[in-house]
Amino acid sequence: MGKMTRTAVCAVAAIGISLGSAVVTASPAFAGSGHSISFSNKGWFVANTCYKWTGSQTPDSCDSGKTINQDWSVEIPEDATGVELSVTVNAQVGGGNITPQITDLKRNHCYELSGYTWGPKITEKQC
Repeated sequence: MGKMTRTAVCAVAAIGISLGSAVVTASPAFAGSGHSISFSNKGWFVANTCYKWTGSQTPDSCDSGKTINQDWSVEIPEDATGVELSVTVNAQVGGGNITPQITDLKRNHCYELSGYTWGPKITEKQC
């Protein structure tokens, strides 16, 4: 191997090792709090939930198309100071807003959805 080629190979190897170390030692960008908001759909409808985090770098997200007997949850980001939660029912023809108001992000929240498109209900349950 020529001197120039050997130098280039060593430089590339050093860069690879440096980048590899950075990836291994990097901490996750969005840490979870260990707490979550969970739903269980027992209703005769398709449900959607959206989460808009206040004070967090975690991107807003939605869970859509949740049918009867589906369960889902979202972890509450550690840096969140609030959440604007939206729970909607596809083709809802009656009944009121079923979105819960969550103010305490330091605990788990569990909800069961039930009923029909003309009168969906939400009930907080034990997690």
